[in-house]
Amino acid sequence: MKQGSNPPRAEVVIVGGGYTGAAAAMQLANARGDALALTIVEPREELGRGIAYSTRDPDHRLNGPLDNHLLDPARPDDLREWCMREGVLEADNEAMAANGGTYIRRGDFGRYVDAAMRRLQAHPGVRLRHHRSTATGLERGAGRVEVLTEDGARLAADLVVIATGNGLPVVPGVLSPIAAHPRFVRNPFDEAALPGIAREARVLLVGSGLTAFDIATTLLRRGHSGPIHALSRHGVQPAGHRKRVDAPSVGALLSRIEGPVPEYVRAALASGRVRALSHALRERIAATVRDGGDWQVPFDEVRNAVWRFWPELAVEEKRRFLRHLRIRYDTHRFRVPPQNERVVCEGQRAGLVSFHAGRLRSVEPAGDAIRVTWEDRATGREVAHAFDAVINCTGLDAAFGARANPFLANLLAHGLLRADPSGLGFEVDRQCRPLGRDGRPSPKLRMVGPPTAGSLGDPLGVIFIAPQIRRMLPGALEELGLANATQEGWRRERDSNPRYGFKPI
Repeated sequence: MKQGSNPPRAEVVIVGGGYTGAAAAMQLANARGDALALTIVEPREELGRGIAYSTRDPDHRLNGPLDNHLLDPARPDDLREWCMREGVLEADNEAMAANGGTYIRRGDFGRYVDAAMRRLQAHPGVRLRHHRSTATGLERGAGRVEVLTEDGARLAADLVVIATGNGLPVVPGVLSPIAAHPRFVRNPFDEAALPGIAREARVLLVGSGLTAFDIATTLLRRGHSGPIHALSRHGVQPAGHRKRVDAPSVGALLSRIEGPVPEYVRAALASGRVRALSHALRERIAATVRDGGDWQVPFDEVRNAVWRFWPELAVEEKRRFLRHLRIRYDTHRFRVPPQNERVVCEGQRAGLVSFHAGRLRSVEPAGDAIRVTWEDRATGREVAHAFDAVINCTGLDAAFGARANPFLANLLAHGLLRADPSGLGFEVDRQCRPLGRDGRPSPKLRMVGPPTAGSLGDPLGVIFIAPQIRRMLPGALEELGLANATQEGWRRERDSNPRYGFKPI
């Protein structure tokens, strides 16, 4: 090497350029951008949008307050500062909800992440490249790996971060008879499909969660006058937010997430049974409400600690939770933005929107319409209706896109990934290294974000994905020979930023 020349940078390839991939790139660059060459493999033109934040629909909002969203825990105020600079809140006069919380449009958050990636690419000390293609496979070499892409590229890497995020909703088998029907919308995120639904159309939403609320809000705000039915097995709807928000700062919230497991949670889990935890939480909520408090406070205490205790649960206990408790947990965990809640409630009062609990029995084409039969949960009787449109709002794929994602399919076929035994996502260890078919971790690979939920608990929302990446960095950078400088950088960052509420690793 010539005197004064720069040492070669370690090559990191990030597969997936939605929110998770963007957050991984940002945190890696902030930690050791001087020593890394980053490549994000993503077919979309813009980085950071993914499925959730590609929407341009003004009625699709973040389901948590503004200050629950960030890219890097080291820079907790970046989103709010960007919103101020860009005039986001001035341009969106409905962003501030009646409860005092700010719930910006998902499209605006996607715009923020894309802008952050563009700033990162322009930074003179950072090497970040966007390879616009789809990753299709992985090959191992001497000391490195290569990511193969649809356009024929072979991207050499010292480390590969799998950040494939959520997969598109899967069409349930019972809906397969209408899979090709022109009045069936298999992907509710396909905005081109909704304008074709007539205002007076009879609409069935299969699912009653946040996606159903998004779609119902869109239809109602467009002046829909026909009946909108939402059907799910239990008929439960996502909980709303507190009547009055007194949200902590991002730094304070991150500190709670990194804090200790509450004592009553720890005591309940001593039995190793999620049923004991459920019982303890209900008691805690009841006591809080009796004292004039809000049920969301103890619930959030448990939610914040899930990443700590979930990996310690036995597989059967995880399966028991996913079978019996997940639906109720998710309705409280993923809360509907107040703006959407208001529109849908007004639709219910006007007789335009109704929710049903039941099990789909059959669907079949009936000319231009679709005939649907379900078994009512309360009465056990079969109910039949004809609909002019059926929209799949069943939620995201529990396999996180493995069926449709060629990269994940390739890793599964070659034994570099295996399904998590809980039945949710893929199995990883505490360092986010995916476990292969033989149960051994792959040292050159890391997986972060939603596909790790089965192993690591709850990296399904921004406020939990960003800290998960933060925890993954020391091991990954140590593997690249860069750990010591990174730890010193974090110490300097902590000491120089009094607003930084996240405890450095």
